[in-house]
Amino acid sequence: MVIKTIDAAALKKAFLAGAARIEAKKEIINELNVFPVPDGDTGTNMTLTIMSAAKEVNGIGEPTIKSLAKAISSGSLRGARGNSGVILSQLFRGFCKEIQEHEEITVPVMCAAFGRAVETAYKAVMKPKEGTILTVARGGSERAAELLAETDDLAFFCGEVISHMEQVLAQTPELLPVLKEAGVVDSGGQGLLEVLKGAYDALLGKDVDLSALSGQTGSVRTGQASGSQASGTPKTGITEDLTTADIKFGYCTEFIILLEKEFPAAEEQAFKAYLEGLGDSIVVVADDEIVKVHVHTNDPGLAIQKALTYGSLTSMKIDNMREEHNERVIQNAEKIAAKEQKKEQEAAVQAPRKENGFISVSVGEGLRRRLYHRRRTDDESKHGGYAAGD
Repeated sequence: MVIKTIDAAALKKAFLAGAARIEAKKEIINELNVFPVPDGDTGTNMTLTIMSAAKEVNGIGEPTIKSLAKAISSGSLRGARGNSGVILSQLFRGFCKEIQEHEEITVPVMCAAFGRAVETAYKAVMKPKEGTILTVARGGSERAAELLAETDDLAFFCGEVISHMEQVLAQTPELLPVLKEAGVVDSGGQGLLEVLKGAYDALLGKDVDLSALSGQTGSVRTGQASGSQASGTPKTGITEDLTTADIKFGYCTEFIILLEKEFPAAEEQAFKAYLEGLGDSIVVVADDEIVKVHVHTNDPGLAIQKALTYGSLTSMKIDNMREEHNERVIQNAEKIAAKEQKKEQEAAVQAPRKENGFISVSVGEGLRRRLYHRRRTDDESKHGGYAAGD
């Protein structure tokens, strides 16, 4: 199946399919989350981010590339949650800026959109870290540039890009020691791949379940499926040891500033510098009349007070990441215990049954103690042990 162009209808279906896939995979992505802090919410945050855009996209009855680009860009930024969610929104923002003036998407347009997406996301993050979603996205952009002169088939082009991104994702533990220590790949990079895989499914005409999306039921077909697809689940195991985390800044703080005065580039840089003195994981995105802010800090109040000098605030969220981390540790321990219990139950079912069994019945406490003592004596003598009181 050769695909030369993607029109607005196909783009809408592909985007919604990507949103549905990451929603279905969010718990797996949460389990991979050990960076920048192991609070286990990367999948949730990325899902909430894309679902905010999906809601706006779903409401467009007769889409154009331009109307979809605006809905995806605006919806994802306003609904962005967490460090990974804000970065995802910036990847969408850059991608949409490139495609918005086109009636259809071709390989050259897609290649340029990948490049602009990466450029926009890197600019939004104050201190980009390799081995993260940014690295995976850049790997896809670089592979796209290599393929530009080789093909005009979007099905082949996108499949090759996704396949290369999977290879880059597999290498993230070599770039970020905390991932290697935990035995996982980057959660944000995995989340990005899930979005792209879902979109690729729709592009190839696969049946895609959209029931998880608000206002949608059933599945959608875009044609006959053909060709190879980069697919599968995360190749690394889910981390089971999150107890060594060192969370330097405890509160994930994010909000949107509704600007009430000019916010020039110089003022934006000054605000970023101020936030840098309060914490880390800083992402500040100015877009028209709003500014999306994300920072990890020990004093959210200072960030909020400074932001109020630029305008009013909305979509405020402050999460205690140390508390979230402790909850994840407890949940992880419960999962391990449940697995062990299941193994014991399965082993008991599979164990060969004995030829005879005995039931002891007594009518008094003294006789009951005597029977219990005798049973222990018999059992322990078989293993070279001693009963209590011998």
